[in-house]
Amino acid sequence: MTESGIESPAAPEWLLKLESRREQIKAKLSHESGNGAPCNVCGSSCPGLDLHFWRKICRNCKCRKEQHDCIDDDVSGWAQFEILGAIRSKPAYIRISELTDKPVQLAWVPPNVTPELASDYMRTLGQQNIPIVGSEAAEKRKQQLEYQVPAHDLDTNLCHNLTPYEAGQLSDYVEKIKTHCVGQGTVMRVGGDTAGMLQYGTVVQQPQQAVQEPVGTKRPDYMESGVLSDKMKYKLNLMGISSSEMVARAMLYDPATVLNGTDKSIPEAIVKFHQEYQANPKFRAEMDHFKDRLQFPARQTVPYGEGFSNTSSGATIVPSGSNDSGFGSIPVTPREDAPMSHAQLLGPMEALGLGGGERMPPPQQAVQDAVVAMTAHRCTGCTLPIVVGEVAVKIDRASNSDRSIWHPQCFKCNRCGELLADLVYFYHAGAVYCGRDLAAILKIPRCAACDELIFTKEYTAAEGATFHVRHFCCYHCDGPLAGQQYVMDEKSSQPLCLPCYKGHYAQTCATCNRCIGPTEQGVGWDKIHWHKECFLCSGKHCQKSLIGGRFCVKANRPYCSAQCTKDV
Repeated sequence: MTESGIESPAAPEWLLKLESRREQIKAKLSHESGNGAPCNVCGSSCPGLDLHFWRKICRNCKCRKEQHDCIDDDVSGWAQFEILGAIRSKPAYIRISELTDKPVQLAWVPPNVTPELASDYMRTLGQQNIPIVGSEAAEKRKQQLEYQVPAHDLDTNLCHNLTPYEAGQLSDYVEKIKTHCVGQGTVMRVGGDTAGMLQYGTVVQQPQQAVQEPVGTKRPDYMESGVLSDKMKYKLNLMGISSSEMVARAMLYDPATVLNGTDKSIPEAIVKFHQEYQANPKFRAEMDHFKDRLQFPARQTVPYGEGFSNTSSGATIVPSGSNDSGFGSIPVTPREDAPMSHAQLLGPMEALGLGGGERMPPPQQAVQDAVVAMTAHRCTGCTLPIVVGEVAVKIDRASNSDRSIWHPQCFKCNRCGELLADLVYFYHAGAVYCGRDLAAILKIPRCAACDELIFTKEYTAAEGATFHVRHFCCYHCDGPLAGQQYVMDEKSSQPLCLPCYKGHYAQTCATCNRCIGPTEQGVGWDKIHWHKECFLCSGKHCQKSLIGGRFCVKANRPYCSAQCTKDV
């Protein structure tokens, strides 16, 4: 690991270690993987992972393997390595200013990025999704990776008892997705043109250009502020905002007047400020927070001061009200009497009338060029603009470049809506999916028992689920159910033979102490159950049926009224 904490594009030591384990992993029976690992769901009630021979669950607690803390388990890592043909990023120490002043260890960071870009990417995801080692987010990220990219979907050696035909079909499927749709998103910072949209596999970084200040120019006072991030200070300086007071004055302007270009006396720095304020939720949130912390006077009462004018009807920018980092902030809302619509505020190109026509004067043309650069890209997920300087995720599978970029928090599976773990995506028909949902979109059946894809024409369908014929077995004893009566367990949605259901899963009637069979009608209240015919008032002189009526429970016995509880 380098001093920066970010892995370099090549990691030969890690790769050699993984390759040296390849044959061991391939030769190792999958049910031995992670043996004895504690369950993150059941805690001490599970003695440790005892993986079923072909189901992907623990025989002790029935939780999935990925729900156990399998620390020394390279099976999924190797499968992902093979499907991507690229090295996965190692853990790294990153400083995230919103969390702590000291670097924190993350279980995963995007590969081939600078520390600054990695930090900005994590902040954009939101604190609840930052995979700090030992946190719930880190555990969720690990589970998501194993669930979204099942290792047994990619390697015949991790499947149970495949026929040569099935193994061949799975191998063909893997080769097709490797050729046509699988990839890993590239984290980048959006530049002013498409040249900044670097392709997969390159080191993505944003060059920090030095800002030349004239001799004798006073350093802006906001540069010493601890409220603003370094990036926002840099943006303000590039705009030409010279002081904290100028920030306050800029926020006094009517956004409609600034953005429609009718008042040419408005300084260019103010125009740039409002363009960024309208298009960038994070910038808007930081500016609102900065203004509030400095306790500037209210916008309605402060005069504009020398060198600033306002010719509007008095409409003001309404702050988002967000007190977070701005990732979830909604666009600002104009006042009802503002002369500009909400859509126009979010679309400065339309507000400036940039639809063609005569050549604009040079100052206005400069504003147009800035707006075009700022709104050149839109997120494929939410369709909102991704402005210059923001972090984004790009894929190289999309034939249409307009649909190849996402906000980091929008880079989700188009079917299940979950964030794509480790940025691993499967591109199909203009959308990105996780590996599990891609198979569903392609209508490849999946066995509900072993969780593997089914590549044979003969399989069993029951209660809306599909099974390999050989895997249509009792969930408890593994006895074959072909031609037998069975019951679907409500909790696991798995079939049970009648003897196992009655002996291990059926409820016991609180009145007669007999099992409530699968064909018998029963009544349940909290954790207490009765046969329908046993659900009677327990009052000594009552004994009427309580079906469809009001009742109360005392000492696990049902009664029709408080009076009957006394008549025992």
